[in-house]
Amino acid sequence: MRRAFISILVVAAVFIGAFTSEAAKKKVAVLDFEYGTIRDRWWPGDWDIGKGISDMMVTQLVKDGTFSVIERKQLEKVLSEQKLGASGLLDASTAAQIGKILGVKYVILGSITQFGIDTKNIGTGGFGRMLGLGADVDVSTAVATVYIDARMIDTTTAEIVAVAEGKAEESKSNVRVSASDRYQGYGHVAIGSSGFDETILGQATRKSVGDVVKQLSGKSDSGGSGGVIRAKVADTDAGSNSVYIAAGSGEGITVGQILYVVKVKKEIKDPETGEVIKRVVATAAELKVTEVDNKSATATIIKGNISDIRIGDNVSSTPQL
Repeated sequence: MRRAFISILVVAAVFIGAFTSEAAKKKVAVLDFEYGTIRDRWWPGDWDIGKGISDMMVTQLVKDGTFSVIERKQLEKVLSEQKLGASGLLDASTAAQIGKILGVKYVILGSITQFGIDTKNIGTGGFGRMLGLGADVDVSTAVATVYIDARMIDTTTAEIVAVAEGKAEESKSNVRVSASDRYQGYGHVAIGSSGFDETILGQATRKSVGDVVKQLSGKSDSGGSGGVIRAKVADTDAGSNSVYIAAGSGEGITVGQILYVVKVKKEIKDPETGEVIKRVVATAAELKVTEVDNKSATATIIKGNISDIRIGDNVSSTPQL
């Protein structure tokens, strides 16, 4: 009996630990990547490479485990309700607005700047494009290139807190190009499918997406700007000495966490450009989080005076902004 009880405790501890770990993950949403800057759109008309690469990134993010990723159906529902597209053309403030509705800490968006195949050392001499040639030619090497630029937006501040670049090339030798098959078989497979993954273009795409995910996850784990929690004071209660924060578990806030109410005392500007080059800040209060839900948190003041805190004041996981 005792052994069975101990086994139950062990299983419960593992379950609770896994649940706590999952709850602590910062939530993200991934928008479709924009690809309007690519001049040569050689691919079939029904290919949406922006959506395809977004879906591949979601898969890689889930496998990586650093973030908790919102399902696409939830994202599409919000975009439809707000009458917006899922494209990376959205500006940071709009992306942040979408993220707040979804209850996520970050929104990832960006653009695809290169996506295609070149051929080198064509049998007839010189260097040429693989796609769209007017006759059958022998090619010694085909090179697939995929470049992706990504940005991670903090939904609380609408600031770009991390950027990443994925650049990948894959090549194949002794390739023969046929003008009768303009897309070299790509028109018969869906982007992101196993058939696509077997091509050099698919392999380059996977590698580029993987590089972006690794960079974004690393910047979040490192405790850099991508890992700092920034929020706003939503309200205060003098009776309970409590501060209500307009951010919750979706932004990575956890029970017991120490946060700071930070006020900007002075902004130092470049005299020529007017750009803010430094902010002089002061800590108005130190808080300890006592309760958290998806979109809000409640904290008790452990240092400072509630009379010094105003709605809209900055809340940060560090004494700086």
